Amino acid sequence: MAFLRAIIVAFIVAGVLDLITKRTSKKTDSLDKFVVRAPIDFAALGAIGMVFVIGALILSAVENRTFPIVAMIIFNTIVVVPCALLMIAPIKGVWDVIVDDDDITVVKAFVYRRHWKFSKITYGKMKRGGMKVYVEGRARKAFFVDGMGENFSNFMERMEKEGKEVIYPEGMEPYTEEEMDAEEEQAED
Repeated sequence: MAFLRAIIVAFIVAGVLDLITKRTSKKTDSLDKFVVRAPIDFAALGAIGMVFVIGALILSAVENRTFPIVAMIIFNTIVVVPCALLMIAPIKGVWDVIVDDDDITVVKAFVYRRHWKFSKITYGKMKRGGMKVYVEGRARKAFFVDGMGENFSNFMERMEKEGKEVIYPEGMEPYTEEEMDAEEEQAED
């Protein structure tokens, strides 16, 4: 029963923090100052999963059934932890890429902060979930920008504006102007 109380409290706290984040976040068209953060939709998905978790735990408490320890470990690993991570992802400071003119600050888990300069970016490499960004003097990626994050399009436009190369995997290249015009002409016919 203590586990159920802890889940419910965590659910409520994360929900309130998500609502505060939604009210304070601003969609911006600026290419100079913006934040790439997980969308609030992630919190909704996590909340749906947590409702099922709470329902299952309440049902087991009402019927006086207990889960074997192995089943609880598997249940927590597969359902509870991913849902909790989805719920906290949109909260400020969990996973942010903050662009302020030439300064880029990457924040992870409220504590870990790394600072980069946009002018020092050498190239970006598109992957399935977003873009790995590489800077001068590093062979490994400097940071990752989530493709589903709010304002990811601003980051891409800024890369284009600054003349930074973006490498796409085969078959994932963006449309060129000619290809878009050809598609529009085919749609009109």
